Amino acid sequence: MKPSRQAVVTVASGQHAEILDRTFTSFGQNPFLELHAFILGERLPQRQLPGIVYHLCEPDPTYQHFLREIYYRRFALIDELECDYALIVDNHDVLCLQPIPELPALLRGAAVGACVEHAGGKYIAGQGYTSSYVNAGVTFWNIQASRRIRADIVARGRARFRSIEDQLTLNEVVHTRYYDDLILLPCQYNYRPCLAPTRVRGWPTVTHLDGVRIYHNVYSLDAARKLIPVAARAALETLPPDGQALTPLQRFKRRVQHRLFYRHQVR
Repeated sequence: MKPSRQAVVTVASGQHAEILDRTFTSFGQNPFLELHAFILGERLPQRQLPGIVYHLCEPDPTYQHFLREIYYRRFALIDELECDYALIVDNHDVLCLQPIPELPALLRGAAVGACVEHAGGKYIAGQGYTSSYVNAGVTFWNIQASRRIRADIVARGRARFRSIEDQLTLNEVVHTRYYDDLILLPCQYNYRPCLAPTRVRGWPTVTHLDGVRIYHNVYSLDAARKLIPVAARAALETLPPDGQALTPLQRFKRRVQHRLFYRHQVR
């Protein structure tokens, strides 16, 4: 059987097209992945990095905002590649910390794979609500099997301007029409927390990135780079055994201590 062609893809314009070595080239550690960068503009970047295949695309003003064009158009541009699978990533804040499995193994027969956003419960049009609101900055695709899904996302996004980002539309379409074609991947494939001591309101904060495959956080990118190489798995600390039966009061105190620990500690 002919091996599948797999690609990691980003879309960029302007200054972000010049700094793909900051994050995008980190995916080159996966030998099965071709690196493709679609550049929206009049010329390719002056700094063309080895290992990246560049594609120049004429901008389309009908998307009504250059970022909106980047977000939505990337779902259609992967059809121009002679590839079977594609990992689509944002162009400036997604870092591959350690090798990942091949894309067919991650998708496990699904058409699209993604990770739940750190605030995963949201109301959406169509289905009404999802507890699995996925982040659109790192998405995995079986290109052939997902053509209709991606076309529906782009068509809905272009039909009416509601916001700059594509995440709302992606979740509406997938969770209403195509949830049987979706696989939810562990958060280690799109890890969003800040690294201590950085804290951002509404975002979790952690002390390490051990076990993380793909890190996606603009606030802590420089700190994340300093931690490379990270351990393949995080360490799970041993719980000290109780040794004896606890009284109701002791059990109550233990529950309170546990709750307060995870509320106040940087985890």
